[in-house]
Amino acid sequence: MKVEVRSIPIRHNGTPYEKGASFSISSKGYERIKPYVNVIDESDDDAGAGNDSAPTADPLDSMEPDELRVYAADRNIDLGKATSKEGILEKIKAAGEPKA
Repeated sequence: MKVEVRSIPIRHNGTPYEKGASFSISSKGYERIKPYVNVIDESDDDAGAGNDSAPTADPLDSMEPDELRVYAADRNIDLGKATSKEGILEKIKAAGEPKA
């Protein structure tokens, strides 16, 4: 099944998803996060039987360094001396996100 994040960021299988992000998940996985997502497609073919690891690309990977800096600042994530996109991403991912 395919779901879309409602309002608060959630983490699924170690990947953070912001409001509006969508990803595939099994019916069993959906039961754990259903208060936080809307179902967009109920078919289980996208996620496979019991497979919760078929999400779309991480939204952070598509952000530019300036966008990542704003993202980090909004969440009080210390970027230290990181200036490259890869360095900033590493700091953000190391800080983690609140779990749903």
